[in-house]
Amino acid sequence: MPAHSIRIRPTTVAVGEESDPSRFYVPADPANLLHADPTRRDTVKFASGTATLAGHLYRPPGVAAEVRTPGVVMCGPISSVKEQTLPHYAERLSDAGYTVLTFDPRNFGESEGEPRFRYDPNQVIADYAAAISHLLTRPDIDPERVAAVGVCMGGGYAVSVGARDKRLKAVVSIAGGYNIGGTFQQFFGVDGFAAYYRQVNDLVQRQYETGEIAYIPTIAEALSEEHPVVAMPNPEAFSYYDRTSKADAPTWSRTLTADSLEPYFLYNSVVHAPLVAPTPLQIIHGTTDSALLPEFAQQVYDAASGDKELIWLETHNHIELYDQDPYVSEAAAHAIRWLDRHLR
Repeated sequence: MPAHSIRIRPTTVAVGEESDPSRFYVPADPANLLHADPTRRDTVKFASGTATLAGHLYRPPGVAAEVRTPGVVMCGPISSVKEQTLPHYAERLSDAGYTVLTFDPRNFGESEGEPRFRYDPNQVIADYAAAISHLLTRPDIDPERVAAVGVCMGGGYAVSVGARDKRLKAVVSIAGGYNIGGTFQQFFGVDGFAAYYRQVNDLVQRQYETGEIAYIPTIAEALSEEHPVVAMPNPEAFSYYDRTSKADAPTWSRTLTADSLEPYFLYNSVVHAPLVAPTPLQIIHGTTDSALLPEFAQQVYDAASGDKELIWLETHNHIELYDQDPYVSEAAAHAIRWLDRHLR
């Protein structure tokens, strides 16, 4: 194929074609790692239902406090807190003239919510919508120019919130998670995934019977006899969260409630994609991503109607779009171009 061609096929096929599957888990090059500047952000709090959520606000450098700017609400990966992944995008978006709000979903980080570390996509989407509501109340935001930008699971949720919230003027999803059960089923196989899901069901049943919350590891390098159920059982996720929790995000949790996986495996924003219209939708995804599969990014794009764009970035894995250049800067540049087109 010509050097500029992009070839997308089922990721299990792509992995099988590699003589060295570790290519999909290329270690981060320290020279390419991005480091956030905490002085760029201010702390904010806002309500989502009965919970008070903690957020960070990034204002464009040099813009007076009373000046209204277009606004962006960002949401990040499963289990992550606002100090992970999102700062690298928020800084670039604010440099381009946008005021950006990031937040900890309920039950995580510095946000309220019980039980701690229960993750429910429906609740995160509700928190995402509440963050949009908060941004619209601020005197430094132009309420007619607000967009949603998400990364990883936040990308899938950006599609979902775009489907339900017509206050948005644009939606961008980067390295999004769109069909989680389908993703796990593709790698485990139908019977293997059913057996794995049953282990989750059994943990939840035991919780029901005893009243004691069951917790599972958030990350592990692989499933094992010691850890038969893990939210993210792969070396790529382990390397990212182990590193960033120590360096940047002390409130990140190494455990999730076991019952988090039941709604997580059911999450599917492919069915939400047609409802985003007429809001413009941009999908940015890596060509090589064995965590959140490229084929589902293609499905979201195909299902969406109206103004839409699909951008493929040549990547080696999923987490390059978290905190590594040139991938983050390339994705942010595409997002800024899309936002400028629809919000300026």
